[in-house]
Amino acid sequence: MKRKLFQILMSILLVLGVALPVSGLANADAASDASNRALTWLEAQQDATAGYAFDGLVDSFEDFWGPNNPKQIVYTYDQAVAAIAFIVKGERTRAEKVLNKMRDIQDPSGYWLNSYWYNNGYGEEIREHVGPVAWMAMAAMAYEKQYNDTRYRPMALKALDWSLQYKKANGGIAGGWSAWSNSDEPWSSTEHNIDIYRVLQYYASVDSTKATAYNSAATGVKSFLDNYVWDDTAKRFKGGWKNDTNLIDPKIPLDVNPWGVLALGSTGTHNYGASLAYVENAAGSPGTLANPRYKQTLTYNDAGNTLSGYDFDWTDEVLPAYDDNGNQIGNTGADVWLEGTAFMSLAYYMQGNVAKADAINTEIIKKQGTSGASLGGIPYSLKGTSNSYWVMAQQNCVSSTGWLILSLHRFNPFTGQYLTGGSNPGDTTAPSAPAGLAVTSKTDTTVSLSWSPSTDNTGVTSYTVYNGASPAASVTGTTATVSGLTAATAYTFTVKAADAAGNLSAASTAVTVTTNASSGGSGDHVTADFTAGVTKLSSAEASIYITPVTAALYVDVHYKVNGGAQLNYRMTNSSGTWRQTVSGLSTGSSIEYWFTYEKSGPQYDSPHYTYVQ
Repeated sequence: MKRKLFQILMSILLVLGVALPVSGLANADAASDASNRALTWLEAQQDATAGYAFDGLVDSFEDFWGPNNPKQIVYTYDQAVAAIAFIVKGERTRAEKVLNKMRDIQDPSGYWLNSYWYNNGYGEEIREHVGPVAWMAMAAMAYEKQYNDTRYRPMALKALDWSLQYKKANGGIAGGWSAWSNSDEPWSSTEHNIDIYRVLQYYASVDSTKATAYNSAATGVKSFLDNYVWDDTAKRFKGGWKNDTNLIDPKIPLDVNPWGVLALGSTGTHNYGASLAYVENAAGSPGTLANPRYKQTLTYNDAGNTLSGYDFDWTDEVLPAYDDNGNQIGNTGADVWLEGTAFMSLAYYMQGNVAKADAINTEIIKKQGTSGASLGGIPYSLKGTSNSYWVMAQQNCVSSTGWLILSLHRFNPFTGQYLTGGSNPGDTTAPSAPAGLAVTSKTDTTVSLSWSPSTDNTGVTSYTVYNGASPAASVTGTTATVSGLTAATAYTFTVKAADAAGNLSAASTAVTVTTNASSGGSGDHVTADFTAGVTKLSSAEASIYITPVTAALYVDVHYKVNGGAQLNYRMTNSSGTWRQTVSGLSTGSSIEYWFTYEKSGPQYDSPHYTYVQ
């Protein structure tokens, strides 16, 4: 009851335009002063665009090219961060100036470019990326939730609809489109999928016309995050998935880990909170991709004083850095990424480690500007090294300054809510166990289940279906279909509910079901190395499978439908059987298929087989 009254009071204060108090640092006055200075800097950066083409947006950098020669650029992501920071500070009018202008310049199809020159209105980075677009929808969500005002909902829905065109078969949402290559981006970044997950869930819950599509997309994104880019051995997220090669992005940027905690909670399908410990304890000397290092303590002024924080990337070796085209883009080396350091503070606070969160904020504030045009600003990075993607700026910027406000005020932008300390956000009550688990249908390879909804003091956010002890599906509703099963085999399923804090319910009563006998297929092809074939899933889908005799590190399947173009996929492993679903079939469709697989080191190719639907 006390928590509910607290939330109501915060909402009333926001509606009245009253900035909420800063909690946290040992010296609360110092924290409040830092927050107010940060607001002063953001206001000055917004005022800098007055009279220009993008009046109302917030200049992303302070004198990027040097004194009196500013780079007049506004990044879409920065506008979302600034709008949310203004909301947190009770500056509703300034937040509306940002959101109104972004609504005005939104492309009719729903996207924004990554950035714009605000003095002439032209695009600067001619890329349409899902991440920044999702962040603008996130800012609209924060406004809607804090002010109970839906004026920006159409803008957010248009942005999400545009983003979903990039959804892939594995559930992940790819990066978007780039004018630099005049093509779709060939990757699904972990970061962009974390960005969009909670926003999809929120708008599915408030707009009935979008509920089915958005819940389905959110379920796919969660599956992608859990099954493709989460590394359960290292307990951290990987950088992303390369759709053109069906391989993991080997790079491991910092932000996917604290953002993963903020968006998914500390616990759930995986122990996401352990990723913070991974970042903290990675101690390569030197830091390399194989043996990373993120935490750095470096000098930050001429007096030799030090500042501790976290770097964007994994290396502190001083080496040339190159872009994807082989062009050198500065040098790597030890750095402190101040924006990302604020991510870590907020994620630690969400876990209940208040002292750690406060200590990190204290470190960030050491670099806050104290006078003149720099008053209140926070630099993007301390040393300006290359993070293997771009050379990080050393100028004061919107992203670092805005995130300091979010961190000091304990505001989680992924959920549009204030944290109250503790496990995401101070909630330790688990949902009730799902009841009434029942089988609604089954085939030879799938089982469909339904159950009654759980109850929770703050609200259930997801359900996980378990096949024995292993997670088999994660959904937001009360139905799920588990696929990739073996014909004529008995399986036992249970379901657990989770809330936004990551609290997991007890398991439902178990239900045991035997899949149907095989409903069709090419029959097994048995060799000394593997058993393979195709199973008919429906009139329009079939599942190619292979079970190697010796466990394989990977299996790639190559196939042609009706003699068409060759398609190549990295197959999905389930208990030693690798599978790939082929969709869009009809009666009489012919599939020619073959495999490339690893067997104890060497790579082998299988014979070609044919299946008719």
